[in-house]
Amino acid sequence: MTREIVVGIKTKTEAREAYTIDLSVGGIRVGGALLNLPLGEQVELTIAKGGEKIPFSGRVAREDGMYHLNRIGRDVMAFFIRITDVKFSEFVSSNYHI
Repeated sequence: MTREIVVGIKTKTEAREAYTIDLSVGGIRVGGALLNLPLGEQVELTIAKGGEKIPFSGRVAREDGMYHLNRIGRDVMAFFIRITDVKFSEFVSSNYHI
């Protein structure tokens, strides 16, 4: 994925903004300033597309180390969130070239 789009991430304790690093039909890799997601934690994601905010549920599957986000010009910790919802795979397939 070449564009870093804004994603809302809500955990049990907080809500944060992050940016996409990579999308696949099985999940999304995100990174953000001060983003710290515990492995195995259930999260709610919101992806903005065409003025609409589309929600998806997922689970933090792994920590992928440091990644440089061009959009904010800094290194951030990256996480992969597995999303098994069929609506997510359809959303990715219809909206992004993967």
